[in-house]
Amino acid sequence: MVSFRTAWLLLCLLLPGLALAQSDDDDSADPDDDAAQDTSDPEQHEHVDATVVVVAKRAADTDTRSRVEITETELERTTGQDVAEAISQVAGVTVARGSADSSKPVIRGQHERRLLVLFDGVRHESQKWGADHATEIDPFAAGAISVIKGASGVRYGPDAIGGVVLVEPPKLLSTPGVDGVLTLVGVSQGWRLAGAARLDFAPAKLPGFVVRVEGNYGRGSSLRAPDYVLGNTGSQVWNAGATLHYHRGGVHLTASYSHYDLRAGIFYGIASSTPAEFASRIEADTPVGADSWTVTPVIDRPYQSVSHDRVTLRGEFFLARAGTLTATYAFQHNHRQEFEQVRASVTGPQYDFTLRTHSLDVSFAHTSIPVGAATLRGGLGVSSSFQENVFAGIPLVPNHRALQAGVFGYERLSLPRLDLEIGARYDHQGRASFLSDSAFARHVGRGTLSADDCEDTGSAARCGLAFDTGSLSAGLLLHVVPDVIDLKVDLSSASRFPNGDELYMNGSAPTLPVYALGDPDLGPETTWGVSPTLGLRLPWLHAEVSAFFSYIDDYIYFAPELGPHGTPAFDVTVRGAFPRFGYRPVDSLFYGVDGGFTLGPAWPVSLRAGGSLVRGEELATGSPLLFTPADRLSGGVRVNPPHVGPLHDGYIELSGEYVFRQRHSNEAADLAPAPDGAFLLRAGIGAILHLPNENALHVGIEGNNLLNTRYREYTSLLRYYADEPGVEVRLRVRFEFHQHPRGRTLDDPSTVPDPDHHPDEPLPLRL
Repeated sequence: MVSFRTAWLLLCLLLPGLALAQSDDDDSADPDDDAAQDTSDPEQHEHVDATVVVVAKRAADTDTRSRVEITETELERTTGQDVAEAISQVAGVTVARGSADSSKPVIRGQHERRLLVLFDGVRHESQKWGADHATEIDPFAAGAISVIKGASGVRYGPDAIGGVVLVEPPKLLSTPGVDGVLTLVGVSQGWRLAGAARLDFAPAKLPGFVVRVEGNYGRGSSLRAPDYVLGNTGSQVWNAGATLHYHRGGVHLTASYSHYDLRAGIFYGIASSTPAEFASRIEADTPVGADSWTVTPVIDRPYQSVSHDRVTLRGEFFLARAGTLTATYAFQHNHRQEFEQVRASVTGPQYDFTLRTHSLDVSFAHTSIPVGAATLRGGLGVSSSFQENVFAGIPLVPNHRALQAGVFGYERLSLPRLDLEIGARYDHQGRASFLSDSAFARHVGRGTLSADDCEDTGSAARCGLAFDTGSLSAGLLLHVVPDVIDLKVDLSSASRFPNGDELYMNGSAPTLPVYALGDPDLGPETTWGVSPTLGLRLPWLHAEVSAFFSYIDDYIYFAPELGPHGTPAFDVTVRGAFPRFGYRPVDSLFYGVDGGFTLGPAWPVSLRAGGSLVRGEELATGSPLLFTPADRLSGGVRVNPPHVGPLHDGYIELSGEYVFRQRHSNEAADLAPAPDGAFLLRAGIGAILHLPNENALHVGIEGNNLLNTRYREYTSLLRYYADEPGVEVRLRVRFEFHQHPRGRTLDDPSTVPDPDHHPDEPLPLRL
């Protein structure tokens, strides 16, 4: 029977038409961030030159899926937070925190394994098996973020089973000159301080060239829960990047490089010597030893050291009446080291992972084709990657080499009030994993592998696997009342290959404080889902509500294993006692609703509300799946004062979120009861001071958990050991400067713009 609380949540979400329109305060156009977007469509371009201005439609308005765009203005208010925290403002998105100063996104109950993150159109490749493996993307390098909720395997490939996060850098200069941004942010939580700089230069004497250099550095001390310090959670991070872009006629060439570097401590409180000590830590109100921990920038063992390098080469070729051809090559080098608590004479890491990924993606978007009163747009593409993982240290995840290839196609038929889009994709992956003798013997001893399953190479056991998957999608966008009411319906299927850790992991690590056992018999998991979305856009009300139903065949479920008497199983090693977690395939069902509304989006005082409800169940038993986000409701008021002289875009905001206790949970299968519900109060104030020569100074103060409420997040492993961080106040200052000679553009000076045609768009094909 549906509980009163569930019915109330559904009613609160459905009545106004709900889902927080994240772009309400920014009427500027954002480009479609799809990796395979149809750049040949004039409506998908924003171009400014001396002759003509073409304004694009928001990608969220034209997408057939539930999609939310976070603009640069909204991202600015999250300065000092990582990518996962920045997108948590989207209804249906939560974060999962581990035992360090990092977090991971969760979209509609799907954790990072089932989410695909792309930076500048390139799939982000890294180790994902640890609770503290944050997404290694520089948040200062983000100019806009789009969150696509639901399976998107056709456009983006495997792993996009639960959603996609598209991180786009700020737009490059379109006119000769210099643009620069200097940012300084101070955070009371952990006494963190960070500084960032970005400089764009387009020389007038070299038409078409743009150069960008950027970098930042941040350092923070231990975080603090409301009643105690979270010992050894300090961090240090720095990033650097450069981009070179050239544009002439219908050719765009871009080369970019970025480096991410993180050193972060891991919470002292996760260590246990025996199962009894672990149980006592679960039951304790305060972590053992918390009275001796202090707020310090010193990073002690255990800690992690992570670097991520990315090189991207991209060419875009606008082929007149044919369409647009885009080719992208990327190389990523992810290096992770983890350091256990060991005797002082040991200085090196106990775990060392190097993940190297080469990828090549080629897509073609054909020009718009008139078909009677309709227009046909679409394209096709191929993607490929070669990846190798090299591991040294205590056996955990084996070395592997993987070769993956995929091909996809999609078409969209647009009528005046109706858009229909269909797509299909096929992917193949071949993987060879190389298990050490000891790791192979442990799997044989457990019965998960036999001696004949893998080939003996003399130095390792070579275990070869091959997977094939398909993805399908069909989307509908109906303008029920044009520019007022839109109905979206997305029918989609997507698959995900099992990761190497899910297949062969056997052990624990500082960033994964459980003993995990892989299952070599796992196959791909496949989702079949439907998601209807209803949007309303009136001058005085913006609202959207989205429901979703997703059946996942052979869902790879990571959960505690129980002993013969139903109690948690433990593995005791020389490094301590760890609860045993296992991977197993189960047929599952996820369903729910999320959304929000804004009343008076353009009024001096506006009201916002939103919320989400997610359910995850194992179909064979009807049992709820662990680590599914708890229900939550949020609301707030924003005051936008009038401009006063050079002071513009001021705002004062007060909001709150209530996170309910997760009652839809199988506590008998969990290590600890679900945490109590909590109310979190937030506030913010800021404005922009316009200076001479189009320069500007942005100043803002934001606060989270201002009541210093004690709470634990159900999706986080940290909840087994300690409370979430307490009150946080962030002060940010951003200075933007511009220097542009008047009347100049980056276009070839010999090119005469056609007022009726964008020079970079393919000419329409006439039938």
